[in-house]
Amino acid sequence: MGDLTKVQLERLILVRAKFNFQYFTSIYKNKENKIYYLVYNFAWMEFSDQHVLIVKRDRSR
Repeated sequence: MGDLTKVQLERLILVRAKFNFQYFTSIYKNKENKIYYLVYNFAWMEFSDQHVLIVKRDRSR
């Protein structure tokens, strides 16, 4: 599956950086019904109103 790099950020940081939460290429729902929004080898999940988890998948390995 490749190596994963995860980082948790405050949503406000991404909003100030003009991150577009409406742009994604697909949606993934895991067994726990958590929804990840995917763009190429990145994914993000909003797990509260203030925090976002960003995951990067390294496909080179």
